[in-house]
Amino acid sequence: MPHTLTDAAHPLGAPEHGQLLPPPPPAPAAVARSTPAVVLYTVAGVITVLWLMNVAKGVPDPEVADASYRMGYLLGPLVLSVPLALAGLVVQLATRRRRVRVAEDATRAGHAVWERHHRVWQAAWLCRRCRVAFFPKGSVSPDYPASPAVAAAQLPMWVTTTAERAFGVPEPTGPR
Repeated sequence: MPHTLTDAAHPLGAPEHGQLLPPPPPAPAAVARSTPAVVLYTVAGVITVLWLMNVAKGVPDPEVADASYRMGYLLGPLVLSVPLALAGLVVQLATRRRRVRVAEDATRAGHAVWERHHRVWQAAWLCRRCRVAFFPKGSVSPDYPASPAVAAAQLPMWVTTTAERAFGVPEPTGPR
């Protein structure tokens, strides 16, 4: 298939050219956020917002409340929200190595699948007269039979299916 796309003597139309492009390489997997850390940050944030709303209402009158009550009113919620935020940071840092490893495993698995799809795509042939794609006998692997002709529009799905049949479905990667 690569030669078909670069053949200047018999160029393909834009729609066919787009359908016959190689499979796109996978994007790197994103590192997941730590759910427990997000929960701790959220609770700390809610407590802080509620504290700011109380402070915006005003400090209790010195005639009604003594100094220790006012100090507790002003700093009490921070005694809870700051340790929660710090605990969230500790949890996030403690689980980072595992989350990065899971993302790297997912990236490697995605790249392995892409290599299989790309290898099968390179083995595909295009009949320009009939505008169909096919795999000749032994083009995907030595013992792989010839495939029936498929419409050029179906080539991406056919490449995926053929790669799974020829090389097997990759094992899913999950958290360790």
